[in-house]
Amino acid sequence: MATTKKRNSAKTKKSTAKKNISSKKRSSTSSHAPYVLVIMALAAGLIFVLSLKTDTIKQIIPKNDTVVDVNKHNSSTNDVSKNSKKDDNHKDFDSKEKPKQELSHKEKKKEDEVATVQAKVYFLFYNEKADKIELRPVVREVNARVPVKAVLEELIKGPTKVEEKKGYVTAIPPTLKVIDVSIVNTIAFINFNGALEEGAAGNIMLNRLDQIVYTATQFDNVDGIHILINGQRKRFLGPDGISVAGPLKRH
Repeated sequence: MATTKKRNSAKTKKSTAKKNISSKKRSSTSSHAPYVLVIMALAAGLIFVLSLKTDTIKQIIPKNDTVVDVNKHNSSTNDVSKNSKKDDNHKDFDSKEKPKQELSHKEKKKEDEVATVQAKVYFLFYNEKADKIELRPVVREVNARVPVKAVLEELIKGPTKVEEKKGYVTAIPPTLKVIDVSIVNTIAFINFNGALEEGAAGNIMLNRLDQIVYTATQFDNVDGIHILINGQRKRFLGPDGISVAGPLKRH
């Protein structure tokens, strides 16, 4: 009987010990529960933050929903830099070429300056000894491409101040304009505006015509002139009706 009691008491102790261990495990589990909740809360917060970043990244991505490859971006950047270098080289080339263009422009300007010829402009001069008005030429530089028109335009400008001091005068009105000049069979058809007949009474028109004829016919390809007023051939000029029907030549 005593042995049986010992065995029962031992079993009782073992069962009591197991109950204590299980109760300790439960208590330890219950004591760790708050930490588990905290960890779960932190994990949930982290997941929420990551989801926000993902949405932000999606908003940054272009509309075609294609993600930019960093390597491709770098390669495109390199391409852009190469293109920019090409552009810079092109700019350098242009900058090197510009002086040549300016030089050619200067050369062209020199060519235009060289393309001139010396021509005579006939003004009126009062000769006191002979007591008469004479035609006397002065030299001008005119455009060699259109010498007749150019020299007539110089005639219209009149004598310079120095020439005026020497006694040169003109019967050509400053409002006169040469519209155009055409040469056919050594005859120059000179088209003037209406100012040719202004204030041309008496000898003024005769002197005016002499200045024009001698100035225009100094060239080898011009023997005489026909006068037109605003494109119309004239048979008579001025208030005195001076005849200009035939080609006017030097006398």
